[in-house]
Amino acid sequence: MELRELRYFTVLCEELHFGRAAERLHISQSPLSQAIAQLERKLGTRLLDRSSRHVQLTPAGGVLLHHARRMLRDAEAAAGATRRAGAGENGVLLIAVGPAARDALLPALRHALDERLPALTVEVVELAGDDVAEAVLCGAADAGLMMCPPTHDGIEQKLLRRDLPVAVLGPAHPLAGRDRVTVEELSDYRLVLRPRSVSRGAHDVILGMFHGHPPAATRITEAYSGAGWDAMHADGFSVVAAAAAVSGDFVTVPIADGDAAFSMSLVWSRDTPPLVLPALLEAADSAVAANGWR
Repeated sequence: MELRELRYFTVLCEELHFGRAAERLHISQSPLSQAIAQLERKLGTRLLDRSSRHVQLTPAGGVLLHHARRMLRDAEAAAGATRRAGAGENGVLLIAVGPAARDALLPALRHALDERLPALTVEVVELAGDDVAEAVLCGAADAGLMMCPPTHDGIEQKLLRRDLPVAVLGPAHPLAGRDRVTVEELSDYRLVLRPRSVSRGAHDVILGMFHGHPPAATRITEAYSGAGWDAMHADGFSVVAAAAAVSGDFVTVPIADGDAAFSMSLVWSRDTPPLVLPALLEAADSAVAANGWR
């Protein structure tokens, strides 16, 4: 049996009139009659009793109608699932995220994606700084969320939000109780900074803030732990995006004249974009609009 024959048969059973059924199917009555007759020959039984006035289902026709409807639904579902699989809509999307983007961008983007592609599985891998871009470039991740992405011919990016810088201070820091601080005031204390190799963009934004007011001393630390935390607990400080989560008993204080901003973006490979890129970009726009970003 062909799906076309089953579709013709189902519509005819619903209308019980060859003329109306043919009109619904956008065909003439002759091919409809031929298709039903061929179906009856294949099955070796009469499916419909016809007269000049009436068309009625036989008991055998009633059995076929039950199964035909299910077969047509299954065929439609199979076609839809296949199309979605081809577009990546029911597959897996692996997103690499940097520390700041994890808290500032990921929850809203995942919510927007779930609304558009509920069958899509989103997996997340957390990486440091520019490692997000490297993962996207080498195909280890389908897309990335990161702060201050590098300019690279192989990377496409979409700006989602800009965040002003804040100073991260230990609870005993002389400036910890202030509503805001200036770059000049911070310059009297030790800046705790991650290496430029970790995140070139963020590193340059932070140092660019102190143009004309270089910090008294700078400690380069691979991670905000150990000696870096010790320095910040004393009279040191760090600078992060306002949306970044700060753990422990550290406090954040807005920088009054910090004219720079941290950009946070969605990134993907120009050569191998994710199959769901159109939906991903729509979700990103939705997250931006819903949260008042940029």
